[in-house]
Amino acid sequence: MQKKSLDAVLERLMTVFAVDSDSELARKLDVNRQTLGSWRSRQSIPYALCVSVSEAEGVSLDWLLKGEGAMLRGALAAPASSTPNNPQEDAILALFRSLEETDRREIQSAAEEKKRIRDIEQRLKDLTEALDATKRLA
Repeated sequence: MQKKSLDAVLERLMTVFAVDSDSELARKLDVNRQTLGSWRSRQSIPYALCVSVSEAEGVSLDWLLKGEGAMLRGALAAPASSTPNNPQEDAILALFRSLEETDRREIQSAAEEKKRIRDIEQRLKDLTEALDATKRLA
């Protein structure tokens, strides 16, 4: 396994277990920290471990090993032609795909937080309007 692909697999394992360090990942995988270091130096990770994680966590083996497809097994990928091509979305998607896994996670987290804030703002607006309507009736 090439260094870049080994690092990518370890990054995806960190994503699966929501950890940020090799030490935390080693604990989640129930292996010694030195074992993880050995994988890095040999540029190899046990395939059986990846299969086990895939089965236990419901993660797609294609995603875990190659970064292809949906993260979760059985999750449907978005249809390729579900919406017309949008040049801005295509450019953003190409840029996103060119980033390392850690950068992708940061961007995804920021986008999820932005959506959560927008949802809260919309809910607040709806509640404010409902309260105003109630006051008018009273």
